[in-house]
Amino acid sequence: LHVQNAALLVADHRRGEILAWVVGGAGDDDVPGHAIDAVLALRQPGSALKPFLYALALEKGWTAATLIDDQPYAAALGGGLHDYQNYSRSFYGPVSLRAALGNSLNIPALKALQHTGVAAYHAPLRRLGFTSLQRAPAHYGEGLALGNGEVSLLELVQGYAVLANRGRYLSLSGLPEAALTRPAQAIFSPEIASLIGNILSDPSAREL
Repeated sequence: LHVQNAALLVADHRRGEILAWVVGGAGDDDVPGHAIDAVLALRQPGSALKPFLYALALEKGWTAATLIDDQPYAAALGGGLHDYQNYSRSFYGPVSLRAALGNSLNIPALKALQHTGVAAYHAPLRRLGFTSLQRAPAHYGEGLALGNGEVSLLELVQGYAVLANRGRYLSLSGLPEAALTRPAQAIFSPEIASLIGNILSDPSAREL
């Protein structure tokens, strides 16, 4: 496949234990970028943060059936207006939260962020382990809904482990014995974490 910059992180979310940390080309001087640990390298995650945004929206009163209007949307950015688009370049009108997340629609995500507030979304992201998002919420603005802040693969795995662990944060560690001493911290309720997992695993939610 000639992949030279791949990385893999495997973790047991129940114990908070890192089982494998693999970086393509590590130790091979002939591979370009071999010294870059792609598990820790920071990149914009795009839509990978949307499940956490919708989890917060659920926490703030929305349901999986809440309708969000997916229509053309423009907002001030820099010295002008930015026209936001869905990846499909199509708009679908009123869609449920389930369909908005399942199809990773951008306009509904922006509407969800307007419902939660940027600062209110930034704070739980930090508690989920996205410590790379160090700037003030205003720096990211609405773009935070679409993943404009740079995070690492390690932080992404840590965040998704919270969803898999029924909303409980357990810091990932390479030391098996650490699982015996670290208390878990509740970030989302078990019901919200389960509902987000149900949406992400629902093929019908991705029909658009």
